[in-house]
This record gives sequence, structure tokens and C-alpha cells, in this order.
Amino acid sequence: MDPERVRKARLESGLSLAELAGDDVSRTFIHFVERGQSRPSSAVLALIARRTGKPISYFLAQPGRDSGSDLAGELTRVANLVRKFRSGNRLTPAEREAMKLIEVTLRQAARLTKSVQSNS
Repeated sequence: MDPERVRKARLESGLSLAELAGDDVSRTFIHFVERGQSRPSSAVLALIARRTGKPISYFLAQPGRDSGSDLAGELTRVANLVRKFRSGNRLTPAEREAMKLIEVTLRQAARLTKSVQSNS
């Protein structure tokens, strides 16, 4: 699933996060889907497709397509895992700071990947 296409379809349809989510899911969940931090179930993907007027196939990653958007999403996902790890474990101040630097680096790498892909 291509998270950038969810956002693009929503914007092209003139829908807000809340309008796309409706009463079925939270707007926060849609936001996380658009950022590649969450993956929608097939039922939620069908709902997104129906509300944006796009076929489900529009949201699926295209074979042979540059995997940069997948990489950016994965980097963001790992950064979120690092954040959770940092907050949920007993770490020394130095370890916490090191984990924070790893998280920031991963987020910057995700932004760079998106930027390079959009300039290609």
C-alpha cells in the first residue's frame, strides 16, 4: 500500500482527514496511514477508495516502481519504534540521548528519501 497515494487521493477529493475517516475510523488513524505509520485493513482501504472515488488498485504499490516511498515509510516506522523503545525502557541518560539521535536520524533519512523521490 502506498501511503502517499492515500493523501493525494484525499486532497484531490477535497476531503479533510475527519471527512475521510467519517464515523468508521479516527482521523488520527488516517493521518498515520498517510504517513506510512499504520496500514489499513482491507475493509478500511475499501472505505478510503469508496470515499475518494479511486479504485483499490490505485493505493497498492506498483510493481517495478521506485521503492523510495516504501523506504521512507519504513524509516518512519522504525523511528516510531525507537521512540517507543526509548520511552518504555529504563535507559541511562546517555542511552536515552543516543536513542533520540537514532530516531532523529531515521526521520531525517525518511524526509530525504521523499525529497529525492519527488525530485526524480
